[in-house]
Amino acid sequence: MIDLSEVNPDLWREVTEIEDIRYCYSCGTCIVGCPASNADPPLLIRNLVRMTILGLEDELLDEDTPWSCVTCSRCEEMCPMGVRPFEICLALRKWQCRNDETRIPPATAEVFQRGYTQAVEKAHAIRSSVGLTEKLPTITEYPDVLERFQKMLMEVEVIQENDYMFTG
Repeated sequence: MIDLSEVNPDLWREVTEIEDIRYCYSCGTCIVGCPASNADPPLLIRNLVRMTILGLEDELLDEDTPWSCVTCSRCEEMCPMGVRPFEICLALRKWQCRNDETRIPPATAEVFQRGYTQAVEKAHAIRSSVGLTEKLPTITEYPDVLERFQKMLMEVEVIQENDYMFTG
């Protein structure tokens, strides 16, 4: 059971300037079209919104699912209350990094290895069915660009300090 006497009731104001966040009634519409809702663990933006509104700082600092967001913004199109779940997800990422400077988002190693986080290779049939080229061009198609990208990332202090995650 959550002891609400030990939470930060103004956390939602610290995380985001979006006042509409309090209009979320956890209907789950944002999850219906979210490709990351099938991730492991799933991105359940309504749970993140609820945790933010309730002021559950410790739980949110440990939460990795905001980093699963693929930035497609489908949730924003679908939200019946105009809560802007995508923007909340991005705001949570910023808040986490501001409040824990040692945080290394779990997707960082994946971005380093292949230049993106989501399994875009699974979209071949869908792309083809709507008349797009079957294969989505990605940075992995250009090894020299990927190598320059990785070198650039290695200049980032948090990655330098944790280079064991990115070499080998």
